Amino acid sequence: MRIPHSINPNTLAEYSPSPETTDLIGETERQIISEDFQWNKNHCPTLVDLSIQCIGKNFEKKPLFCELPCEDKDHILEIISPDLPLELAIPIIDDEYYWKRRYETHFHLILKRKPSDWKWKTLYLENHIQKVIEEAQPQYSDEENIGEILELCSPYIRRLVVSQLQAWKPPLTMDKDDIPEVYPLNHINFNPILRKLPDIVEFDLVFGMNNVSEDYKWNMFEVTVKDCQTLGKALLELRNLRILRIHRSKVEYKHCQALMQNLIKNRSIVELDLSNCQIGDKGALCVAKFLQVHPFIKILNLSNNLIGRIGAEGLGYTLLLSSCAPLVHLNLRLNPLETEGAMGIMRALVRCSIPRELSMSGCHFQEDTLIKVGQMLKLNESLKKLDISNNWFGEEGGEYLVQAMRINTTLEWLDVRETDISNVQLQVIKKCLLRNRLGFIGVQDIESEEKFAENEECEEKILAETIFKKSDDNSK
Repeated sequence: MRIPHSINPNTLAEYSPSPETTDLIGETERQIISEDFQWNKNHCPTLVDLSIQCIGKNFEKKPLFCELPCEDKDHILEIISPDLPLELAIPIIDDEYYWKRRYETHFHLILKRKPSDWKWKTLYLENHIQKVIEEAQPQYSDEENIGEILELCSPYIRRLVVSQLQAWKPPLTMDKDDIPEVYPLNHINFNPILRKLPDIVEFDLVFGMNNVSEDYKWNMFEVTVKDCQTLGKALLELRNLRILRIHRSKVEYKHCQALMQNLIKNRSIVELDLSNCQIGDKGALCVAKFLQVHPFIKILNLSNNLIGRIGAEGLGYTLLLSSCAPLVHLNLRLNPLETEGAMGIMRALVRCSIPRELSMSGCHFQEDTLIKVGQMLKLNESLKKLDISNNWFGEEGGEYLVQAMRINTTLEWLDVRETDISNVQLQVIKKCLLRNRLGFIGVQDIESEEKFAENEECEEKILAETIFKKSDDNSK
């Protein structure tokens, strides 16, 4: 008896008899075993089964699927090849079982986070388009020859993740005398690609290559200004783009400037991620100008970008403007801000109500930086989360932080790991954060909680002593 894939394997195992029950007395003499699903395993297949197998073998020539009844459709989905041409499979097959089987055959495990409304068909087609783009060769202008497959998959593509771009190589048909000594550094043009994928909501791009082995060259990881110019123009085709990530690439300030010249016309992006690049102070000023005119950006990630004092002051000045985007999260971790750069941000936090979440982890804070952080926390009334971990403060700096937290009533989450503050100071900070989360106001609540805890400990000690004394008296 064939068990269709629509039945959960766990349900089948639950209703199957255990080996212990089949060995009971009287079970071996039963003539009719209704729970045996393999009763016809050695029987001759029926004419229906033979017909379904024939249809499955010749499915690519004669795709008879819609004409079959439901139970036969389930059987067909289990036996047809996972390598069917997409021109045939996409319009006919929507069943999730087939696309799951096809995904596991070609891509094995799911390596990226899955969207909340994901489907196997969408997931497979997004990974297929990713593979097509990552294997496109710029010397052959492959991006202009993949328009048909892009149009076919376009209704299902919402996320596009490109983890590598092929570098230019001499074409096989090129004569040795025509091969240039210095190879062009430009990558594929995204204009004809993104024009065919207008429904993309999330775009993730890395300029570089993976698994280069012995063919490693430095120019494989280079980025040109022309790449960023064409990419910026191509992004204007995406009217529904909300999340843009261009990270882990050698994007410097000149590339950032070329990208922002076109990206500044966009009005749909909510999250911008330029982390682990090299935009520096000048690039940060370009991003600051972008924030001044963009009405919807809420999440900005500029971590590990060589941003110093000038770039931080430019971002801080932008936060004070009334035309600044309504930022909620700002990530500046792993940038050498030092005291002057941190002051550029904290001056703005004293006067404005954005952002709600700020990360300045590992930003080379100096001895007097925490004094400024404490003064900012006393006056700020908007921050909900603050990350200042991996900056050396010591117990003296921790005391300034404790004093600030006793006054601040809005901060609910504070990361002070690897700052060398004392454990006592850490416990006081935790109590202040708990007070802010629960809505208690004033320093007296914390002090009263500490006194109440001390009184409870004293009462427990007295009670324990009296119990031990009574037990000793009774034993005597």
